[in-house]
Amino acid sequence: MQLDSIVQKALAIPKPSFEQTPLPPDITSLSSEQLAEMFTVLTGWADYTAAQLAQAQLEERAAQRKLDLKVSRLTVEKMSSATKADKVSLIKAQIAIDEEVVKLEDEFEAKYAYRKLVEMMLNNQERDITLVSREITRRTAGGPRREYV
Repeated sequence: MQLDSIVQKALAIPKPSFEQTPLPPDITSLSSEQLAEMFTVLTGWADYTAAQLAQAQLEERAAQRKLDLKVSRLTVEKMSSATKADKVSLIKAQIAIDEEVVKLEDEFEAKYAYRKLVEMMLNNQERDITLVSREITRRTAGGPRREYV
């Protein structure tokens, strides 16, 4: 499929070669050069994390699809062989405890949890980028200039 190669290229953003650094408690204490470097580092990591988030979302979706397909197959199988005495809730319960369904649900939950963590990391990075960007804007805005070490 052509989409596969497009997705692979989009997700091939290399991990930044520089370490993530937390923002200092007082961002105004950074020199202009340090602030620019911080902005570059944060942007590089945000790009990488955004690619990781997209990959996590695709993997979560694939896991959900596998689970849904298995549940649907079992539903058709059990409903077609069901007697009048069998009730829908009993069939649903039988499907819910099926070993493969349980395994697929666990895989889906793990992918969901990973995606939520990556999403949180990206949100944090974007907030940090916004803070650094505001400080850069504040320093370059018109008005009296203050020399930053």
